[in-house]
Amino acid sequence: MAQKIEYSANFKRNYVAFFAFFLFAVMIFSEFFLAVSIPVFVQRENAYAEEIRKRELLMTFDHARQTCREIKESSEIIALEKKLLSDTLDHLAIYLRKESGKLTVEDVNNLYPHVKKLDRVALRLKAGKTFSKESKLNSGRYINRLLNKRKIQTDIPDNNQTETDK
Repeated sequence: MAQKIEYSANFKRNYVAFFAFFLFAVMIFSEFFLAVSIPVFVQRENAYAEEIRKRELLMTFDHARQTCREIKESSEIIALEKKLLSDTLDHLAIYLRKESGKLTVEDVNNLYPHVKKLDRVALRLKAGKTFSKESKLNSGRYINRLLNKRKIQTDIPDNNQTETDK
């Protein structure tokens, strides 16, 4: 007769199989998570647009400050206008340094046109064009006219003078 073979149900633990099953479960869970989260993330694409707009604001501001530093003070008017522009940009830099992380969409939308104008002002000053014109006060003509009037009036004798006054 043939020998009877006995099979045992006492399997040894197979750690490789357990690890493979665990990785499979993690992959399925992460794929499900991505499948659910991508549409939510795409709906929030405005978050990227807001950050890009804020970045453009800061880059335009940095360009305006750099251009302001490069302005050559060829005349007193340009020097004074450069000083005014640099003071304005310095005050705005302090504000942006403190609040750049907290800027809302409305803040960025309100600030961007002003920063763009400041950048255009800096570019114009760098090109040597000024916004104001120097008007020198020449009071010589006015004073000479007054003196001539006074001279003419003192040369004319006064009829109301009495004999003792003459």
